[in-house]
Amino acid sequence: MLELPDKPPKNLSKEQQKAFEAMRDLLRDLPEADRRYDGFTQSKSGLVISTDTARYLDTRYAREPEKGKERDLTPSWDLAWRYAQDRLVREIENRRSRKRVRFMSGGWGAGKTSALRNEPTVAPCLIWDGTLGDLTWAVSMIDLALDKKWRVEVAYVYRDLELARYGAVQRKREVGRGVPLVELPKNHREVQQTILDLTALYRDNPSVSFLYLHNLGVAGVEAGTPEIELIDLEKHGALHYLPRHEPYYTQAAQKLDLGVGT
Repeated sequence: MLELPDKPPKNLSKEQQKAFEAMRDLLRDLPEADRRYDGFTQSKSGLVISTDTARYLDTRYAREPEKGKERDLTPSWDLAWRYAQDRLVREIENRRSRKRVRFMSGGWGAGKTSALRNEPTVAPCLIWDGTLGDLTWAVSMIDLALDKKWRVEVAYVYRDLELARYGAVQRKREVGRGVPLVELPKNHREVQQTILDLTALYRDNPSVSFLYLHNLGVAGVEAGTPEIELIDLEKHGALHYLPRHEPYYTQAAQKLDLGVGT
């Protein structure tokens, strides 16, 4: 049973409150919520579970924003996560004849979806499309999948911070969904550390495989997503994010905010 809050986590405007209540009412009817979710193109008929896609269950959020404006994440912020997490658990527990689940991972603007347009491995039967930045939650989901006899693939997408930053700006302009750019460097470092921790925990488990990809592309330029070695992501590796890099990229993000009006 999906646990739903009696009230939103923060004060909302009347319009936001109405949107929150409408989405909460929908989530009380999970079969209908699932039917609507599966109808979204991004979900691929329920193959892909994502908090970002779940936000479209808020009909106000789903409406195309006016030019130059962002979609309002506030009403669906908590509800979308609750639904997506619950949906993933239900799908994992009800494996049926499905065999492979993929957990996507990567920081904001990493281009996780585009990085896997050309399947480098056996196509999965279920995909979690998120950052996978919370180690405790990630372990609980992987362990649940293993308990239900799934084969697990963890696919991490690395992207240079400059490209990730511009990717985030582009997404905001195209779909009206942005992220706080000044927090992007920290987000990427934390997600990468989670992947390193997960690798250490499961590398010897024959039912868990890891795929590390480097997204080199930008809008309009298909540069491919070559596989990279774990050693390049580890400490002292060529692609390891370091805490001391964050102040520089944070300052650059602040300048970008001012320069492009994001």
